[in-house]
Amino acid sequence: MQLYQAAFSLPVADPRRTHTFYTRVFGGDRVHLDDNTVSVDLPGASVFFIEREEFNLLLKPALVEADFATEKFTSMLSATVGTRDEAYACLKAAVDAGGSACGQAVHYPWGMASYFKDPDGHLWEIIWRDGKFRE
Repeated sequence: MQLYQAAFSLPVADPRRTHTFYTRVFGGDRVHLDDNTVSVDLPGASVFFIEREEFNLLLKPALVEADFATEKFTSMLSATVGTRDEAYACLKAAVDAGGSACGQAVHYPWGMASYFKDPDGHLWEIIWRDGKFRE
């Protein structure tokens, strides 16, 4: 089987707010708003942030409904950047755009990981790998 691209869909309360947030974090060339959906194009994957009512309509054929009452996370989105400064800049942009930093940056022998939540509480991990540990 050949897979062409991965995509993830997550619910949001306000697509316009989400569009503004991700444009400030990742840049306008990667982020698109179409009606009730914001798409963020990442290398090899896309993330779709879909307005909550629309999100539930899309789930109907699967006979499930989203649980918006929980504050617990069952997933985390991760993205790798090229430099440590870019990792810090991404985290700063997320906080400046209305997100929240989560904990402290964690330094590893291979690089660093930092974390933030977007305005809807979706958790992101931003990773920087030192060049000597890249494949």
